[in-house]
Amino acid sequence: MTASQTTGRRASQKRDAALGLGATLVRGAFFTGAVALGFLLIELPWSDGIPTMGASHLAANLAIVGLLGAVVFLLGQRSRASLAVFVGLCLLIGMANFFIIEFKGQPVVPADLFALSTAASVAGGYGLFLTPRLIGCIALFAAFCVAVALWCPKRPVTGRAATANCIAAVALAAAAGLAYQAVDIRDAFQVKVDVWDVRGSYSSQGTALCFLSRAQELTPKTPEGYSDEALTAILGAAPAPDGAEGTHGSSAPYDGPNVIAIMNETFSDLSTYPGLAEAEGASPLFFHELASDSLAAGSVYTSAMGGGTCNSEFEFLTGASMGNMGGGVYPYVLYDLTGTDNLASYFRDLGYGTHAIHPAEASNWRRDRIYDQLGFDAFDDITALSGADTFRGMVTDKATYERALAKIDEADDPQFVFDVTIQNHGGYDTGLVPEADRVHLGSNTVDSPEVDEFLSCIKQSDEDLRWLVDELNARDEPTVVVFFGDHQPGFADWLFERTYGKSVEEATAEEVQQRYRTPYLVWANNAARAQYGNRLRSIENADVTSLNYLGALLREAAGLPETPRSRFLDELRDVLPVVNLNGYRAADGQWHWFGEEESGSAADALRDYKIVQHDQLFNKDSAWNGQAARPRSSAE
Repeated sequence: MTASQTTGRRASQKRDAALGLGATLVRGAFFTGAVALGFLLIELPWSDGIPTMGASHLAANLAIVGLLGAVVFLLGQRSRASLAVFVGLCLLIGMANFFIIEFKGQPVVPADLFALSTAASVAGGYGLFLTPRLIGCIALFAAFCVAVALWCPKRPVTGRAATANCIAAVALAAAAGLAYQAVDIRDAFQVKVDVWDVRGSYSSQGTALCFLSRAQELTPKTPEGYSDEALTAILGAAPAPDGAEGTHGSSAPYDGPNVIAIMNETFSDLSTYPGLAEAEGASPLFFHELASDSLAAGSVYTSAMGGGTCNSEFEFLTGASMGNMGGGVYPYVLYDLTGTDNLASYFRDLGYGTHAIHPAEASNWRRDRIYDQLGFDAFDDITALSGADTFRGMVTDKATYERALAKIDEADDPQFVFDVTIQNHGGYDTGLVPEADRVHLGSNTVDSPEVDEFLSCIKQSDEDLRWLVDELNARDEPTVVVFFGDHQPGFADWLFERTYGKSVEEATAEEVQQRYRTPYLVWANNAARAQYGNRLRSIENADVTSLNYLGALLREAAGLPETPRSRFLDELRDVLPVVNLNGYRAADGQWHWFGEEESGSAADALRDYKIVQHDQLFNKDSAWNGQAARPRSSAE
């Protein structure tokens, strides 16, 4: 090779190296741009919080998004397509948050990922739509894809390079996993996800950071002071071992009334909002007429708003509070509840037949497994009510009541029926309400077709409740009914801001609780009053309570045997009349957030409650449980 050829070859190598370096720099610039755009597309579809986000939170979110982008980029062999896939994934996350917020008032939380099938099942009741902001985000994604196609250099991939990229991706993901386990995100980055304003927390601190912080809190932590000795001090002596007689002291069925527990979908009283007390159509009239003749009635505070029905079920059936578990936790989808003390196991121990009814897919919120774990003998899902009457395409309350009565008629022994209705499920823009059944809210403050359709549903539920009461009073079967709404509708945020004249973020603790308030009652039919009148008890101090107390309150009103846990809940209710996800109401009527400095009887009561609940749910060998809950296996 001549000197000139050598010189030319070296010059060519330098040009190739320069071109290679240039291409690498261009690809690096596109990757950096993809990370920045990905972060924006996660936040922009639903949030205005980026300009006010703190520097440390902004940097942490960019690092998390960048880490995800690097893994996708490496697995995609650092190709142009991998950049588009990553940014598209971020856009999908942002759009998912937008629609979830529209439907249930809060963004995606970690436990939602365990309930994707449920989300898909109920999504049919809502309509998807595009806003100018969503269209703008889609346009940004499309522009990025065009720019990548035109100006980002292609990168040839060899077998050796492909292997190296995959190894690097796995190593990076493993390192991130180790760091996630080692670092407490809440403390390290000063992250606080307010359970009553998850959207505001995500907006001000970033979706990625808040999501991962919440994920770290899903694993149950043993409360301070938990021990067998502490439980004995709180609950008394341990109950008899397995195989002993039931809670009523006899192996024969307990002589008591049938019990129908109705968790009515989104049953709410909008007249409790400012300016709507006298508004025509705002209040369920028959319900209040019945409440005046009930054993107990009033407002029950839930831990769900706009969705999360399963958590209302969980609190009612178990007496546990989501306030001890935190926001974004769904026990139905996260834990195995086999053997956990609850109303179904309680009534089965008394010799009752136990039945659950819910006219939807059995797999929603894993009810097909959970109801069996809790001790229900049978579960009637939508397949059992095929052909039933519908309202707006949903099975009517009356159809489920007829099913509940059939369960009682078919049996000789007393029955416990848990009826989870679906008639009033959102959304409320279907336009399917018949003209004769339509309700218009008589208010100058609130004028909304969505509200009107919702109130049309409530009026139908009120009429169906009247039918059930008349039917039960015409029967000789003594029956006690507990009836309550599982949560308020998803538009409660909008309704709050319209009627209170302020944003949800500005609300006090008491005002926040307004959106978690539904009506309830415990009522006995004529036959029950005639046969068990000496046992039935009117509860005077139950005008304000919460769902975790309602099972114990039912037992007290119906004169049913108590258990150590129900007795504890009755005593706890005297100190803390309300406990839910947001906080608690003390005996003096004052509302408090969780996290405030507690003292005196409230602090002692909250501590004891955490100990009792942890033992109930997570101590498999507890003397107070047949078999306590344990975390779900990965196979489930």
